[in-house]
Amino acid sequence: MSFREAIARIKPAVVGMGFLLNPDDPLSVVIIGTGFFVDPSGWIITNRHVAEQFVAERDGEIGVKNAIARAVVFADGVGRPIPGRNASAVAGVGVIPCPIIETAMGSEPPDENLHYDAVPDLALCRIDAQALSRHAPLHYVSLAPSESTREGDEVATCGFPLGLVLDQSTRLRQMTPIVQRGIVAAALPFSGLKNPYAFQLDIQINPGSSGSPLFRAETGEVIGVVFAMQQRPGDVVIPGPVHGDQQVGGVYLPTGFGYAVPSSRFFGQPKPATRLPDVFHRPE
Repeated sequence: MSFREAIARIKPAVVGMGFLLNPDDPLSVVIIGTGFFVDPSGWIITNRHVAEQFVAERDGEIGVKNAIARAVVFADGVGRPIPGRNASAVAGVGVIPCPIIETAMGSEPPDENLHYDAVPDLALCRIDAQALSRHAPLHYVSLAPSESTREGDEVATCGFPLGLVLDQSTRLRQMTPIVQRGIVAAALPFSGLKNPYAFQLDIQINPGSSGSPLFRAETGEVIGVVFAMQQRPGDVVIPGPVHGDQQVGGVYLPTGFGYAVPSSRFFGQPKPATRLPDVFHRPE
């Protein structure tokens, strides 16, 4: 298929992961990360460091902050009735913030620092698929094996690298997930492995990209989940004509690289959707 066809296949399954700023306002959502549907019953794959923010402890019990935790679905708005007007939309999208009602993640959390002994930074969240079906169809994608992926393969991601605030309608910003295209720059730690630790991507990854699907540009097959970006320290220096340059601080600068968990690393091999929690299986 063409790259445009691949985008049309993947994009409807991508959702924004975030919170309601005002529990009484369904459009006061701030999207902080990305996820995508992998099952018709409403299961979403994302990163653990995203899903952990939807969980809280109260009175000794741990549960989902379902009053404010939301997965935002973007549905085709063409033909939908326009509220308050006797007309239907001819373009645009509909925004459906869906309460997150369940999460699942491994017992061992990944480490903050990137290293080869860390477990995959993955989690599952679930929405009420029946409630969503009253407003829009649920689109989902299947994970494909990643063993044949090599350096130089053209891939793409789809997500919210800049985050999103739904009620800031006057700002110049995207209204749906953003597509970015690049190549697999490296299989880590070296090429030739059947199950590499991660794919290093020649794609600019930002914090909101966490949980985005990584898919083949030519086929639309999802072969991984974005989980990290690489930054480098940079000095902030003020030039001085008398005493010379003076370092006054430091900032982290982007490197242009991102990282994704290969699908075959956390599946071992593709499994049916009914065994989705096995994404946490760590192959030997």
